[in-house]
Amino acid sequence: MKQPIGPSFALPGARIAQRLGLGALASRLYVYLSGFLAIFLMAAEVAPARFGEYSIYQSVLEVALVVGTLGSSLLFSRNAASVPLRVTRGDLVRTLAIGLPLATALAAAIVGVQRLPVIGMPFALVVATLAVFAFNSLSLSYSRGLGHASLLNLESGLRSTLLVLGVAALTAFGFEIGVAHLLVINLLAFVLVCACIGLPANGPAPLGGKPTLDLATQAHATVYSLLTFLLRKSDVLVVALFMPLSYVGAFKLAFLLAEAPSQFVQAFLFTKTPAMLDTNAGNFTAAKLQLARHAFLLGCALFAALAGLLAVAAPLLKVGHEALDIFVCITPYFLLRTYTVHHEMLLSLNTAMGSLGRWALLEVVLRMTSYGLVISLFPDKPHYVFFVAFFSDFVLYELRMRALFGFFPLVRLLRPVH
Repeated sequence: MKQPIGPSFALPGARIAQRLGLGALASRLYVYLSGFLAIFLMAAEVAPARFGEYSIYQSVLEVALVVGTLGSSLLFSRNAASVPLRVTRGDLVRTLAIGLPLATALAAAIVGVQRLPVIGMPFALVVATLAVFAFNSLSLSYSRGLGHASLLNLESGLRSTLLVLGVAALTAFGFEIGVAHLLVINLLAFVLVCACIGLPANGPAPLGGKPTLDLATQAHATVYSLLTFLLRKSDVLVVALFMPLSYVGAFKLAFLLAEAPSQFVQAFLFTKTPAMLDTNAGNFTAAKLQLARHAFLLGCALFAALAGLLAVAAPLLKVGHEALDIFVCITPYFLLRTYTVHHEMLLSLNTAMGSLGRWALLEVVLRMTSYGLVISLFPDKPHYVFFVAFFSDFVLYELRMRALFGFFPLVRLLRPVH
């Protein structure tokens, strides 16, 4: 049951736009236009090695976030609308009190493995950003569970916009842009998002009370979220272990562009979270499955546009041509992601944490094994791993959907049941 909110007023046609998810798509379009502008500006104005180093810090921040929130973003979404109350302000405080010290230790370990300094301004900025990022993530996840996804879909766009403004200002004044400059701007952007979270339009906050989430469940969620990170976000850290920083910057640029269509689709599906909860084999309607088809078609159109954008921009970027080569290689996998992201969200919202963790572990083992194989055969082309991942991910998601809902989604799409 959703918590009551105050009366709202909308322009004519707003409800139709909300039902179709047009607001989410429009907000995500802003997110990626601002994100592309930010990444292109950095690739053009920042030295390749510094751009690669900044990319590593960003990936460290993302993996530390998983531990800083005890993997509980999904739990906050799943339990936000429950009756009796199953997420409180006490859960938020306890989660951060336990998670942030562990996340700081993890970040220090990863930075050390990457041969970057742990003592110094860059790492201090990462730790400060992590604290704000973790609070923002849990708060926005709670709002998502209540159906408020507008700020969740916009927050990375706000951060990218501030990054663009900051880099442009430093360039205009003739500064030689360093990693610390970029991290300071990033921290300010997270603080801005934190201020926006308190606005009433962005949904109610958790009510006061003692923690209600089970710590054992949060531990399972942490493991699952770490495994998911290894699958979705760890590639930059993996290639940074044995590739030069200039390649890391090119890989980061290509990865962000290739990932954009599936993230765009995911933003739309976030608005469908309440309707996707408690889905089972008996109430799985054809309309829910059609979302996967529409997501894939949208992904194809977006990929065509992004490929053209990168081809035009490549000559202007210090790592442009190498990024374009990588982008072409990883496109098939990320096109598949625009189809499977629908299945991934259904499974994550309706499957027990233990089962999610076991499947995620299997995927991680397959991905890391694939990396070992590809690196041994093509030591200077680690992105070839996505050719293997294309086939393994497709098979695994079809099998998981068959196990939970009783049919293979691709077969049902090609041969609809009337």
